[in-house]
Amino acid sequence: MLAALTNPVLPIFAVLALGYLMQKAGFMAVAHAQAINRFVFYLAAPALGIKVIGQASPATIDWGPVLVYFATEIAIYAAIFTLMWRVFRRDTGESLLLGMTAVFANHVFFVLPISQYFYGAGAGAAMSGIILLDIAVIFCGSVLLTEIATQGRADLAGTLAKLARNPFVYAPPLGVVIGFMGPYAPAGIWTFLDFTSAAAAPVTLFSLGITLAASPILPVRLPCWSVAAAKLAAMPLLVAFGLGHVIAPSEGLAPTITLLVAAGPCGAMPYVIATQYGVRTVTIAKTILISTLISLVTLSVLLP
Repeated sequence: MLAALTNPVLPIFAVLALGYLMQKAGFMAVAHAQAINRFVFYLAAPALGIKVIGQASPATIDWGPVLVYFATEIAIYAAIFTLMWRVFRRDTGESLLLGMTAVFANHVFFVLPISQYFYGAGAGAAMSGIILLDIAVIFCGSVLLTEIATQGRADLAGTLAKLARNPFVYAPPLGVVIGFMGPYAPAGIWTFLDFTSAAAAPVTLFSLGITLAASPILPVRLPCWSVAAAKLAAMPLLVAFGLGHVIAPSEGLAPTITLLVAAGPCGAMPYVIATQYGVRTVTIAKTILISTLISLVTLSVLLP
């Protein structure tokens, strides 16, 4: 555990911490993070998504662990939405995105580089099915539901137009196409994807640190702890149960990587959606930061 914590978990987390500290010291501002995010959002992150999915054809994905993970996501998403809406009396839009925060892991920018350090390039292929369903169902579905919740009715054409402009939507299909091309895909495409995607994880973590530093951490109230507990405790426990009792044991990296993603911190995409639709972001931002800090321990326990 200690070896995993000191390398690679803490060094990767240090990128986020430096962004946080540099904002507090006055060297960086939220406006800088916003500019950085545009590069990541429109170029580096889509390139990484295309690369990860393109390296694993859907035909080679071990769908058993992926479906266990996805079923767990749906259950926890619904439970947290109900808790936030019924018990904590948050509005529908915020309740939806807090449900998404509880299940949408920071797999691409945090768990992936850590898992690749230990397990090599195969970690990306083992994670590709989760990324594919997260973007196609959890992300796109949350955008549509948030549109309905905040606008009162779904502007289907407008929502589809927004989704069509979102690179996280068109990256997976491109990755699938390139994956099916196999050895016939031009080598220059892979060179571009390798070069561009290398910036995605460190730049995103640095930018996230700047953004999180702009919001006060304290006080941390029960809704925040509830979402963090769902992501870092309920999610890995339920996934571990499903992997051990619901499906037949799988060979290869898929079960290991699936459990690592389940134990990973909350991703930033719910925050991105919230800012787009004017949904309250305080609890979402605090949960992302707290879950990232706690995941230093949860991930270290699971790593060799």
